[in-house]
Amino acid sequence: MTSPIRTPLPWLIALSAALATPLALAQSNSPQDPPPTARGEVSQPLPSKDAAGITPTFAEYDVDSDGKISKAEAAIDSKLSAEFVARDQDGDGALSQAEYLAGRDRHDGEKRK
Repeated sequence: MTSPIRTPLPWLIALSAALATPLALAQSNSPQDPPPTARGEVSQPLPSKDAAGITPTFAEYDVDSDGKISKAEAAIDSKLSAEFVARDQDGDGALSQAEYLAGRDRHDGEKRK
């Protein structure tokens, strides 16, 4: 007489596949966060005032959050990059928030005249 011993292997394979499928689909459909940028590295250009009608804030330019806008960070906006040396009043190679705001206010005042 033979005993009907059933191997659980086919059932385990089917169960594993059924459990793994939703995980695989969830991973492929989830949005990926961009990798963090290195210090001074800029990943996406910000809109200039002409393109979007608003001027980006100091914090939006200060990608690495060090309290200053470096030349690399300013390069995302052609107008800020062109005015960088003139706005850098202390000549340290970076714009402080006060230097950025003074240049922005001066630029906005010239446009109103």
